[in-house]
Amino acid sequence: MDSKKKTVLIIGTCDTKGDEILFMRGIIESKGLQCLVLDMGLLKDPANFKAEIPREQLAKAADRTLEELVESAMKGRYEVAVEELGRGAVTIIKELYKDGKIDGALAIGGSMGTALSLKMLRAIPVGFPKVLISTVALSEYVHSHWVRSDITLVQPILDFWGLDSWAKRDLRRAALAIAAMVPEEEPMEEGRWIGMTAIGWLSPCIFPVKRHLEENGFKVAMAHSVSMQGGIVEQLIRQGVIKGMADLCPFEVLHEVAGGACHSPNRMTAASEMGIPQVVGPGAMGVFTMSTLDMQRFTDQGRFTVEHNEILGTAKPTIEEMAESAKLMASHLNASKGKTAIVVPQRGFFGYDNEGKMYYNPEGRKAFTEALKDNLSSQVELTILDCHWDDPEYAGKVSEVCLRLFKDIP
Repeated sequence: MDSKKKTVLIIGTCDTKGDEILFMRGIIESKGLQCLVLDMGLLKDPANFKAEIPREQLAKAADRTLEELVESAMKGRYEVAVEELGRGAVTIIKELYKDGKIDGALAIGGSMGTALSLKMLRAIPVGFPKVLISTVALSEYVHSHWVRSDITLVQPILDFWGLDSWAKRDLRRAALAIAAMVPEEEPMEEGRWIGMTAIGWLSPCIFPVKRHLEENGFKVAMAHSVSMQGGIVEQLIRQGVIKGMADLCPFEVLHEVAGGACHSPNRMTAASEMGIPQVVGPGAMGVFTMSTLDMQRFTDQGRFTVEHNEILGTAKPTIEEMAESAKLMASHLNASKGKTAIVVPQRGFFGYDNEGKMYYNPEGRKAFTEALKDNLSSQVELTILDCHWDDPEYAGKVSEVCLRLFKDIP
């Protein structure tokens, strides 16, 4: 391999997708890059080329032999054998990344190949170029729970059963995507990065707090809480990129409790585990979301529901769910190894939680606040204000607490 050239790792089953892998390799190399092929094909070697990282090497990295895995597969345990092969691949990919031997990754798969590829791509840190072309890229199977990273997904028109003109068109798109990313890639910008969670309904508080942080030398990484970006921010915390957390919209917690479309499960754990300072607010606690295709289920439960747009519906949680969400938040915050504070505006948690508005919920807010008071450790700073989320008083207090807790971040 030429150490002066950028290198793309291609992941796939060379026994079933060998022609497709070779085609994408040719496109990438025509752009002045070089490739390493990692062969996930369990049952046989590719007929027309040899992968740089063969399946034998993957088995060895999983402390198995290829013969053992093939025998297991032939006895009806194919899925288990492939998982073992995938475990070895993850080990190898982590080493390649750590040693600086790869500059981007491109994977191809059907359902099984996609599941394995997602595990491998998740093993590479956020910010590294990653592309997956998959027959199930846009489907219920590739839920954000299984993605959990900044992976570019390419949905082909049809399945890959040979290199017809349509297949070449889609494979070319995926290859050109990674080939364009790698030469232009810049390292993740360093600095005093603060993670902040929000949705559009919370802007009266979010904008002033963001401005105050930036005016004091911080960089703010905004995450949209109805997406998997909250989970990506948590990965960036674990990577050491984000040094403080203004978690003003952790309402994925409510989604876990109420059964909504939670795209970042187990939220509010990274900051506590890593011991970075965090300031928490209950933004939008009082509403949860789901796909509009799933709205009827919540309507049938007797809930108040509203279609927000064609793809997203909203529903009102019960008083008990508000209290349970507060207890779950408290359990995460109590485990924190760093400075932690939560600021609660007891007159309303977002714009539609005002008297006369559709999500006005004084009983739910009271249950939430009381559960926090009853369950938070004394080590967590709790401030309860007699104001609404939209009031300048709330943004001012949150800004003050953020600047106080974040002041020692280098």
